[in-house]
Amino acid sequence: MKSLWFPTAIALALTACQAKQSEPSTDNAVQAEQAATAGAGANTDTTHWQCAETRLSLRFDAAAKQAELSLPGSALTLPQAPSASGARYADERGNEFWSKGSQATLTLQGQPPVECTQADLPSPWAQAEARGLAFRGIGTEPGWLIEVGSGAAPALHAELDYGERIVDVANAEAFAGGYRGSTGDGVAVELRIRRETCSDGMSDQSYPAAIALTVGERSYRGCGRYLGQ
Repeated sequence: MKSLWFPTAIALALTACQAKQSEPSTDNAVQAEQAATAGAGANTDTTHWQCAETRLSLRFDAAAKQAELSLPGSALTLPQAPSASGARYADERGNEFWSKGSQATLTLQGQPPVECTQADLPSPWAQAEARGLAFRGIGTEPGWLIEVGSGAAPALHAELDYGERIVDVANAEAFAGGYRGSTGDGVAVELRIRRETCSDGMSDQSYPAAIALTVGERSYRGCGRYLGQ
């Protein structure tokens, strides 16, 4: 009986050892996932720029060899282009962004070049898109802005009269021409959006939508765009 038990025990021990060696290491799996994530992140790089009165964010995709520019009035995708020095991105319509260190030149279709300097903060349009907002609009005299969330009943947030008045609608109703709702204290708010070229009156920047905001008895006009388009 004793002689039968000893070889059987050895066989069981060897089988358990082989099974343990064949199991994938949890630590190795985590390390592989982290390496893959790091590799994916290394393919993109985001920088921020101040070009005259315009703040923009540029996201370079090394895998696609192109740059995505988040401008106030639009989002541009420019393929990487040959250059004697620096990093240059350009399309066939005359849009170009050419950076050399912390300096750059932005040329938009039909407009003269604008000198740019690298900035620390992203553009408010890039920030709004990163927060998942659906629409953003601005106006002047007095300065104001409005941001619209996503979903069937989005939140509306407006900063009016140079930020002196804040208006929030928790759940707005979307209709064919925009959004409407009421603040917590019952003030009616309506944002109408028309898809047409719009200028903010303060710069050469054009936007794809003209907007009219009514808050109670006050009316505001400005420009904006749907984000992610």
